[in-house]
Amino acid sequence: MTHSKKCAQKVRVLFFGRQDCNFSKKAYEFLLHLKFEVSSVLSRSLGEALPEDIYSWQGDYIICFRSYFVLPKALIDRAKIAALNFHPGPPEYPGSGCSNWALYDNAKQYGVTAHIMNEKIDNGNIIECRRFPIFSYDTLITLLERAHLKAYDLLIDIAAGLAIEGKQYLDKKLEDSKREAWRGKARRMSEIDKLRTINPACSKEDLERIIRATYIPSFPPVIKLHGYKFVLDRDTPDEL
Repeated sequence: MTHSKKCAQKVRVLFFGRQDCNFSKKAYEFLLHLKFEVSSVLSRSLGEALPEDIYSWQGDYIICFRSYFVLPKALIDRAKIAALNFHPGPPEYPGSGCSNWALYDNAKQYGVTAHIMNEKIDNGNIIECRRFPIFSYDTLITLLERAHLKAYDLLIDIAAGLAIEGKQYLDKKLEDSKREAWRGKARRMSEIDKLRTINPACSKEDLERIIRATYIPSFPPVIKLHGYKFVLDRDTPDEL
């Protein structure tokens, strides 16, 4: 194959993002800017079924960013080079609700992680983790905002590296991150539901930890008592 033919052959990417997510939109546009041939699938909610025709896709990379979809191994294996996920948490917090648990644990540091996907959730080899501090005034909303921005920045840098160096870049990143490892089992959303359901007998200290770790206006903490459910109402998150 001549050099000109190699240059003309586009890198094929299957991109999974989230509907109504500005970072997903910008990530997709950046992949196109890199001259990748991109197929995009946007998710809307948890438990949503994958489009049936997606299983006919074949290409070089799968890239997942803020997607609700859990990809089966049969689809992951259709990426010739690698399937990459951008997890909005560090390796210490795999699975769902990573930011919730970091706040509940009063962690001093957080991060975002790019990793190779396999058949398990947040389990594959780590490409890079970027850590940053959790401030005393951070709420769930502010921590999520920073995590999504950091994850987007990480995607931009890695995608650019893939465009310039391809698999060689990925291999180098994996080698550099050999000391990084996932810790513990991936958490489930059901565990967050349990955390946000407050025991009326809990201490004031634990109550404040739960509120900080779980409060957002659309999904606030609750107390269930004698067949009634009481929902925490705050005028603004800044009151936390």
